[in-house]
Amino acid sequence: MNQSVYTLLIVESPVLASVIQEVAPQSIYAIATGGYCWHPQYNAEKNSLTPKADPDKIDIRRELKEQAQWANNVIIATDSDPSGDFIAWSVAKFLKRSAIRRGQIQSLSKTGIIQMLEDVREVDISFLESRLKNLFLIQSEWNKEKSLPQKELAGLVSLFGASGNFIHFLDENNHLYRSSSPVFCEPDELIPLKRSPEKQFRITEPLSTFDLLEKNSEKSITAGYNEAQVLLQRLFQTILPNSGKSLISYPRSSANSFYGQTWENFRVQFLSASLTGELKPNFLQETASIEEPHESIYPLNLGVTPEIVSGELLKSLADLYKLIYSHTLEAIKIPEMLNSSFENDLKPEVYFYPEGDAESESNNRTLRPCITVGDLGRRLFDLGIARPSNFGEKLDSWIEKKWISSDKNVVTALQPVKTLGNRSADLQRILVDLKSLEDRISLSPETVRGILTS
Repeated sequence: MNQSVYTLLIVESPVLASVIQEVAPQSIYAIATGGYCWHPQYNAEKNSLTPKADPDKIDIRRELKEQAQWANNVIIATDSDPSGDFIAWSVAKFLKRSAIRRGQIQSLSKTGIIQMLEDVREVDISFLESRLKNLFLIQSEWNKEKSLPQKELAGLVSLFGASGNFIHFLDENNHLYRSSSPVFCEPDELIPLKRSPEKQFRITEPLSTFDLLEKNSEKSITAGYNEAQVLLQRLFQTILPNSGKSLISYPRSSANSFYGQTWENFRVQFLSASLTGELKPNFLQETASIEEPHESIYPLNLGVTPEIVSGELLKSLADLYKLIYSHTLEAIKIPEMLNSSFENDLKPEVYFYPEGDAESESNNRTLRPCITVGDLGRRLFDLGIARPSNFGEKLDSWIEKKWISSDKNVVTALQPVKTLGNRSADLQRILVDLKSLEDRISLSPETVRGILTS
């Protein structure tokens, strides 16, 4: 895209708009909607969706209209979640102009903004409207079905009571273990292990938002999960006062992988910074498809070490940056060899190993599956229950409602979830089937009701 022509860039956050304006080319003018300028009005009987103007946002709407008249390009860069989709759809309908494009901001640097301009795609208003209507229709029909619990509660029940893929386990002493690949098992299954004679390697995957909230809690950087997510957003929006550099990539991601170009950047930065160790070869790299809206969270420049920035940041921000930096280095380098690992005769392709200080002299142990905070986020995301953009807030609310508890980031189901345990398989099936309907061009209430009552 020609960067010399006037481009109107529409984002959600005023802070984000302010930071972008400082680092972006002069041809870009950033406006923040401040959330919803219109609120969704869904008519269940007609299955229609209407944007209702927020009376407090009249000045923002006026500025959007005026600036769009002058702009050669209009780009909407909102989150890739239902809220972001609705903002993009409502703004596009309001401006009523062809060739409105949508971009995904990966970093608040001049290079990141320019890359976003190159990767924009035209907004498909019809598809966005269909998808949004489907989500409202599904939720509306769910709320009508009195035999079903709240949808979020149903998601938790489906994970804690039904069989599934687990990667974390507890031993007899409640020490945490990880498997080298997901193990399909019952939630109360016992898995006997024996020490493996093979030399195996520790697995360190790139950070999703779900994983980072878990790691943040391990380090006790913040008191709660939502507070951690707010801090993460602040770090993303931080520009170093002395150098003017941004620090991390986009902080709302479900991915555990990097784009191919990011791996190339890592290689150049790694050599330039003379860091110790060796990068993963191509066949070990977790590479994200370019179709992924966002890649994993990482420091934008490996040469900007935690020691360099510590004097320019508040301690909490510096601690969080150090966590992201250190974990990213582990994720991109050849993994370290484990002192010991364990195997199960019925699952010879998988090995298990302790996380943290769970080592012992015993050659045998028995594990049972468990769910950590990161696991919970990923699995609920797959069911359409949780989003990277608000997972911290959701976690805190479920803990406050006493649906779940979290001890050392191992999540335990409490009574409201346990009470519905006998329905877990059915609820999981319903949620999976409903998720498959979200992208349909045409979805009827009868189809949704058929799944809910089957």
